[in-house]
Amino acid sequence: MKEKLLRTDTKALVGSVIIGIVFVIMEQVTGRIDGILDPTLLLLNGTCWAFFTGLIVLMYQQPAGIIAGLVEAIIAMATAYSPLAFFFLFANTIGSVAYSLIARNLSMEKLSHHLLAQIACNVTGNLCVTIGLIYVVHLDWKIALLSSALTALVGTIVAGILTKRVYGSLKKSALL
Repeated sequence: MKEKLLRTDTKALVGSVIIGIVFVIMEQVTGRIDGILDPTLLLLNGTCWAFFTGLIVLMYQQPAGIIAGLVEAIIAMATAYSPLAFFFLFANTIGSVAYSLIARNLSMEKLSHHLLAQIACNVTGNLCVTIGLIYVVHLDWKIALLSSALTALVGTIVAGILTKRVYGSLKKSALL
């Protein structure tokens, strides 16, 4: 990426809101699927979150990543999508900033670059969710930490691969 951290042009700001809406729809769908499978793991939802968080940052930098993340979190709270929705405000913001800080110093041409950025994003974001699992869902801290660690691991690997492929395709098509 090796670009500046902030981008405040109209395309970036409007694009962040539009892709934030797509982000919301995908999070709502994957969250409901996870709710059926295992509500504490959030494997599909966490992977979708990590993918969109990374892609938005790569496409539009900041504050677009924060804006899209806040749009998703506010709609999640408004729709009572999850008892953890309040913690998404922090997870989305901190995860997006962490991804930005790593991605801005790397070319993002290699899978390892995407995985490093996703590690930062997933670990910080899932720590926020861990707090929610402990205080809202009342899980034992060891179970909450294990659940979040598993979600972060799956999210890092799958979202890292997906983000690299989609970002590479967007760059080849000259859409970025």
